[in-house]
Amino acid sequence: MVEVVFAVLAVVLVLALVSVLVPVAERLRLPHTVLLAVCGIALGFFASAVTGAGVGGIVADAFQGLRHLGGGATVFLSIFLPPLLFTAGLTIDVRRLLDEVSAVLLLAIVAVLVCIGAVGAIVNQAMGAGLIVCLLLGAIVSTTDPAAVIGVFRDVGAPKRLTILAEGESLFNDAAAIAAFGILIEILVWQTMPDAAAPGLKFLREFAGGIVVGFVLARAAVFVLPRLGADAAIASFTVGLAYVSYILSDRYLHVSGVVAVVVAALTLAGYGPTHLSPGSWTALKRTWHQLEFWANGLIFVLASMLAAEVLTRIQWIHLAGLGAVIVAAFGSRALVLFGLLPALVGARLVAPVATSYKTILVWGGLRGAVTVVLALVAAGDSRLAPEVTEFVAVLATLFVLFTLFVNAPTLRLLIGAFGLNRLSATQQAVRDRVLGLSRERVARDVATLRGAPPAAETAALAEPGPVLDVAKRVEAGLLTLCERERHIYLDLFAHRTLSRRLVAILTAGVDRLSDAVKTGGAPAYREAVHLQSRPDLRFRIAAWLYRRFGWEEPLADELADRFEALMVWQSILDELKRAAREPVRAVAGREAGDAISELMAERREAVDRALRALSLLYTSYAEEIRERHILQAEIRIEGAEYRRHLDDATISREVYESLEQALAERRAALDRRPSLRLGSELAAMISRVSLFSGCDGRTVSAVGRLLRPVAVEAGERIVAKGDPADAMFFIAAGRVVVHADVGRIPLGEGEFFGEMGLLSDRPRNADVVADGTCHLLALDKADFRRLSARQPSISAAIARVAAARGEPAAPGAGGSA
Repeated sequence: MVEVVFAVLAVVLVLALVSVLVPVAERLRLPHTVLLAVCGIALGFFASAVTGAGVGGIVADAFQGLRHLGGGATVFLSIFLPPLLFTAGLTIDVRRLLDEVSAVLLLAIVAVLVCIGAVGAIVNQAMGAGLIVCLLLGAIVSTTDPAAVIGVFRDVGAPKRLTILAEGESLFNDAAAIAAFGILIEILVWQTMPDAAAPGLKFLREFAGGIVVGFVLARAAVFVLPRLGADAAIASFTVGLAYVSYILSDRYLHVSGVVAVVVAALTLAGYGPTHLSPGSWTALKRTWHQLEFWANGLIFVLASMLAAEVLTRIQWIHLAGLGAVIVAAFGSRALVLFGLLPALVGARLVAPVATSYKTILVWGGLRGAVTVVLALVAAGDSRLAPEVTEFVAVLATLFVLFTLFVNAPTLRLLIGAFGLNRLSATQQAVRDRVLGLSRERVARDVATLRGAPPAAETAALAEPGPVLDVAKRVEAGLLTLCERERHIYLDLFAHRTLSRRLVAILTAGVDRLSDAVKTGGAPAYREAVHLQSRPDLRFRIAAWLYRRFGWEEPLADELADRFEALMVWQSILDELKRAAREPVRAVAGREAGDAISELMAERREAVDRALRALSLLYTSYAEEIRERHILQAEIRIEGAEYRRHLDDATISREVYESLEQALAERRAALDRRPSLRLGSELAAMISRVSLFSGCDGRTVSAVGRLLRPVAVEAGERIVAKGDPADAMFFIAAGRVVVHADVGRIPLGEGEFFGEMGLLSDRPRNADVVADGTCHLLALDKADFRRLSARQPSISAAIARVAAARGEPAAPGAGGSA
C-alpha cells in the first residue's frame, strides 16, 4: 500500500513538472520533448545521488515511487503507447491521409526498412559488431517523433499535406519498427536464421492481422458509443477500446498491437463524427488530448530517467558508433525522400514536395521516447548477451539525445536558411497593401469624427505597384478565398446546416485547393478544381463493390455526399465570386481580382455541370436533397432573425429560448438525410431501355449491378473513332448522333451503341456525340462477357441487332461504333 502511495506522489510531481515546462519551452522556442528529456536525465542522476546519500523525507519517497512506477521498460509500451497512438489516429484528417497514403506508406514502412538495412550495414562495417545486432539497433532507431517538424510546418504555413505526411509516418512506422524489433530479438535469442521469406511473411501477417482486429473492434465500438449517452461514458469506453486493441492483438492473437490501435483510432475518426453528436465528439477529442499530454510527459521523463543509468557506461568507442548511426539513419532518410519519393511523384501517386520541405523532413526526423523504450527493453532482456544489450542501449540512447539536442534546436536555423520563417514576396505585398488600405480608411473615419472633409483615395493605393506580378497576386487572392471558404463551412456547421461528415469532406477539399495554390499557383488550383469534380478513389471502390457484390450502402453514401457537396459548392461560389470582385480585388488589384472571378466562374460552371449530370441520373433523390437544403437554409435565416431580435432587446431570453427550441426540433427532423434507393433508381433507368423492358425484377437487379450510369452534356464526344472498344452504351434518356462513314445517324431513348466493337474485338468505327444532355448506361467489356454468360437471351438480342447493323443496307449501318 505504501508503494502505491509513493507511486501516486511520483506521478503527481512528474505531471506538475511536465506542465511547468510548457511555458518554458515556448519561451526558449524549443520542443517540449527536449526539456522533458533534460529533466528526466537530471532526475535519474539525482535519484542515484539521493539513494546513495541516504536522504529521507518526501523527496526520497517520491524517487522511490518513481522507481516503483518505472518497474520495467516493457511496462512503458503497454501503459503509455496505446494512448499516444490512439490520440494521433483520432485527430488526423483521415480523408487527407487517404490522399497521401502512397507517400505515408513509403515513409512509414519502406523508409523504416531502408533505415534498418543502412544502420545495420554501416555500423557493422564501422564497429565490427554482429550484423543482426546492428540490424536490431537499426530497428530501434528507425522510429520518429514528428511533433517538432509538425510544429514548424504549421508555423511557416506549409501545405497541410506535409503535416499529414509527418503525422501519417509516425502512426505506422512505430508498427513497422516494433515488428522488425521483435523478429530480430528472436533471431538473436535462438541463434537461428529463418528462411529468407519468413520475416517478411511474419511482418505481413502481423500487420494485416492488426488491421483486421483494429477495424472490427472499432466498428463494434461505433455501434455501442451512441447508445452510451453521457460524454464521460463515451470517453471511458474508447479508453477501453485502445487498450483492448493493443493487449488482445499483442498478447493473445500475436499480431501487431500498434497497428490494431492505430486502425481502431482511424476507424473511429472516420465513423465517429457521423454517429456521435458534435458536443460528444468534441468532448471525446478533448479527453484524448489530455490523456496524450499525460502519457507523453510521463513516458519521456520516466524513460529518460532509466536512460541516465545507460549514459554512465559511455566509452569513446561509442562516439564512433554514434557517428556511424547518424550517417546511416539520416542518409537512408535522405535516400527515401530525395530518391524514392520523386519516383512516386513521377507516377502521379503523390504531389511534388519542395526541396526545402524534404530537407526539413530529413533533419526533423527526431527520435523520441519509443526509441528509448525499445532500447531499454532490449537492455533488460536477460536472454541477450550483456555486451549486446550494452551496445544497443548506449548507441540508441546517444542517438536520441543527438536528435533532441542537435537536430531540434537547429531545425529553426535550417528554416531560416531556406527563408521559410519570413514572409514571401506575395505575403509581404499583401501585408503592405492591407496596411495602406486600413490606414487610409482609418484616416477618413477620423477626419469624419473631427468634422473635416474626408481625404480622397490615395492614387498609390488604387492598384498594387509593379513589385509583384499578376500571377503572384492571383495566388495571394486564391489563398484568401480558400481561407474564406473554410470559414463559411465552419459557420454553416456551427448553425447545424452541415453535418460533421459533410464539413469534414468540404474542409478537406479546401485544404487540397490551398495546397495546390501553394504548390503551383492558379494553374494548379484549376487542375485541383477539375479533379474535385471527378469521382475519387472512395467513390470508385464503392461503385466496384456495388457492381461486383450488390453492396449498395457505400455507393449510396458516396452519391449522397456528392449531391450535398455539390449543392453547398453551388450556394457558396456566388459569395466567393463577390468576394473576388470586392474585398479580394481591393487587396490583390483589379487585374488579379478579375482573373480570380473568372476562376470562380469556371468552378461554378463545373459544379453546375456535375450537379446536372447527377440530377439527371437520380432525379427524385436530387429533388429531395434540394428541398432539404432549402429548408435548412430557411431555418438558418430564421434563427439569425431570432438572434437579431434578442440582441435588439425586442424579445426576452425566455422567448428566444422557446423559439430556438422549436427551431431545434425542425432542425433535428432534417438531420437525417433522405435515403438514396439506388436499386429503384437504377431499375427506373433500365426500364427505359427497350431491350430490358420485358425482364423480371431479378433480371433487372442482376443487370443493374453490371451497368454504370453515365451522364453527358450536349456536344460531348462519348466514343471516338479508332479508340479501343472497352464498353457499350444503352440510352436511358436523351439522344446521340453517330458520325459514321455513311452520314449522321441519330439514336434515341431505348437504343444502344458500341456493341460491334465488343463483339468483333475491333477498334471503334465511328464517333458518337451527345445531341443534348443524355443519360446512358455503360456496360464494360468484362461485364459484357458476364452478361452474355448469365443472360443468353439478352446477349442474343444484342447480337441480332449488331448483325442487322452490320449489313450495308440496314438502317443505322455503322451506328454501332
